[in-house]
Amino acid sequence: MKFCISVVSLVLILGQISCNSNASDAVNLDEDIDKIPAEIYTITDCVTQGGKAADTGLKVWCWGDITIPEYSDESGVNFSDGELYIDSECYEKQVSKVENQLKFSLNPTTPEVGSWCSRDFNMRAEIRTAPWNIRHPKGTEEWFGWSYTFGNDYKIDRNNQWLFFQVHPGVEGASPQTELTVIKDGQFNGHDAGEIYIVNAANRNEYHPTGITPKAGEKLDIVVHAVWGDASSGLLQVWINGKRLYNKQVATVYEAYPWGGNAKWGIYKWPWAEANGVQESLQLGITHLETYMGPLRMITLRPGDPGYLANSYSEVTPR
Repeated sequence: MKFCISVVSLVLILGQISCNSNASDAVNLDEDIDKIPAEIYTITDCVTQGGKAADTGLKVWCWGDITIPEYSDESGVNFSDGELYIDSECYEKQVSKVENQLKFSLNPTTPEVGSWCSRDFNMRAEIRTAPWNIRHPKGTEEWFGWSYTFGNDYKIDRNNQWLFFQVHPGVEGASPQTELTVIKDGQFNGHDAGEIYIVNAANRNEYHPTGITPKAGEKLDIVVHAVWGDASSGLLQVWINGKRLYNKQVATVYEAYPWGGNAKWGIYKWPWAEANGVQESLQLGITHLETYMGPLRMITLRPGDPGYLANSYSEVTPR
């Protein structure tokens, strides 16, 4: 308990906490965290300097200098010297590279699912940190920054939801502890299909609207900051296009699984695991889904590491 209090105290000091009537549990960092120097947006040479999930410090993947390996008859393969892993169900070519971006492509029925796969349809095209089931101890801090672009022929699926970022505890059958998801019609009163929601399942299955409904060809710049912990020591913050949309001292790990999991990016459209879900999308003329991911920057730190709980927004925000 003494340690948890010290973590929160540090966050309060660094953040210059102020409470407001709308969110008494909000942890408000210094507003200058959103004032990013213009020079970081200038075009610079990007050089991959990655690391494995447990490695601390800044890790960068630029994609242009990375090779996507060939593989077959399995759901994924390690790449970038084993630092990342492709998780693709059920076609091996659903994660590819286009210049300095990764491309995620899903067509539920084409190509036909191979006999090696346990699924009946194509429903996942993701990359994740490696190795799997990392189980970051409570108190671990992580920053993630990347751009995410919706394909030029993107259509909102009013019948099926899907997600494009998740942190998963690695327990079979468990939901992601944190995710960015795109909702369907009727999922939340007053909110239409296609809106992005921030999900913090570790906080009593909390769904938080962003008011952002991407259109075809739209690019989003995303930053996520988390301290993996319980209600007294956890922290979650999310920015999209420079606007802070979620900012709370809050539980970020499950009580039953008290650790931070592996981060995953791409497309996970779980309703397409079943024929009914596929048909519901086809009825709307939605036959596929394509998105793109720009360079990934992330920071992993543990208590006592240099820079722990410092303002690292500018180090990971998309250029």
